[in-house]
Amino acid sequence: MLRTFFARPAKRAIRPTRIGGHFTSRLYSILFCGADEFSIYSLRAVHRLLDRTLDKVQSIEVVCRPAKRVGRGLQEIQEPPIKSVAEELSLPVYQLDTFTGWKPRRTPDLIIAVSFGLLIPARLLREAKYGGLNVHPSLLPDLRGPAPIQHALLKGRTHTGVSLQDMHHTKFDHGKILDQMQLAIPEDCTVEHLIDTLGPIGASMLQNIILRDLKASPLPISGADASQGELEHAPKITPEDRHIDWSTWTSDKILRYDRVLGRLWDRTTYQYCHGKPQEAKRITFEGPWRRIVGKELLEFHTDWPRLPGRPTLNYKQKKPMIGVWTVDESLLAPSYATVEGGKPRTALAGLRNLILKHSELSKVRTSQTS
Repeated sequence: MLRTFFARPAKRAIRPTRIGGHFTSRLYSILFCGADEFSIYSLRAVHRLLDRTLDKVQSIEVVCRPAKRVGRGLQEIQEPPIKSVAEELSLPVYQLDTFTGWKPRRTPDLIIAVSFGLLIPARLLREAKYGGLNVHPSLLPDLRGPAPIQHALLKGRTHTGVSLQDMHHTKFDHGKILDQMQLAIPEDCTVEHLIDTLGPIGASMLQNIILRDLKASPLPISGADASQGELEHAPKITPEDRHIDWSTWTSDKILRYDRVLGRLWDRTTYQYCHGKPQEAKRITFEGPWRRIVGKELLEFHTDWPRLPGRPTLNYKQKKPMIGVWTVDESLLAPSYATVEGGKPRTALAGLRNLILKHSELSKVRTSQTS
């Protein structure tokens, strides 16, 4: 059962109370810094406190990053998801890539950062009457960093959680932990599902502490119990994280990385298809990948060497289908593939033809090197 933090407090006079070196008040102007779908849950929760009957929040201004170019040839312009939500809620929006030389139009009482990606400067935190709060989707101090949801799934964790912390003036994710909740990760969980699970919990924590006039004591938390071992970092996901290492990645790891990251890639498979070691074009695979087992396995050329990264063909299907052997001798089949420089999602037919053309060369080369 999740804790519920939305109960409206009784109408009564509240005397300002000194918490963490500050005196609380009943009405806050808030600067909210966010970016993605996880942060949107918290923004909506804080926006609900603009209700005048709650007498808690008088204004919210939103800071997000500028739009960036994405996609093939960087032709597409992508805005941070939180921008459209802020506009929907009629909130003023600033788009910044740096805080250098920038000041908000009004000095906020409280700064909130959720999945923002920039360190809030100490000067802004000092100017804010009540400092800053951060919602982080992990059991801090475990999985500090910008991609805790992805790394919890990539590492095969069985549990994760949400932490509410105040903001450290010089480091990411080193504030005092004010609230924390652990929960189990469902089997075959996706990033989107985990965001939709953790987002409302973090939003409730944030809304609750504001309703309680920021009254909270730091929790005596080490994070070691929840991390299932040593504390680990959660760095930014890079293209190299999607690079399949056929010599070490098991079939389970490939399926997990496809589910979490998608668009896995390698160059080894193209070398096998082409029959020339010097040809090393990148192949980008799109899932979902399937594990080929049972009767379907009999439809593939299984007499070819089962080398990690080596493709084989389904000779019964009219639709082009290839499978790739893994280091644990499983056969996995992607849904689509794109060869570097080629038309997106159309490469399976071409790879099939290359395999048919060069299969004898591949067998000769393999026998010579074995």
